[in-house]
Amino acid sequence: MRGKGIGQSMIRQTLDIAFDGLQLHRVSLGVFDFNHSAIEMYRKVGFTLEGVLRDARKIGDDYWNLCEMSILAHEWKTRKTATPV
Repeated sequence: MRGKGIGQSMIRQTLDIAFDGLQLHRVSLGVFDFNHSAIEMYRKVGFTLEGVLRDARKIGDDYWNLCEMSILAHEWKTRKTATPV
């Protein structure tokens, strides 16, 4: 089901609820740095990469980096009016 826009649609609907329904100011998320397709999808929706938490999670014997991303209400409203869903 990848590449069909389902994830983008779900995130857009979630952001509508967060900003329009709940009147939140900021929505943030964490995504592992190797999940390039998710990071790109979040960027397309309007999230900004804020930074990377190095070795944030230990999985087995490995440490994984976590990318922190966010979007602000005014960024979402501007993007939403510029690109109709």
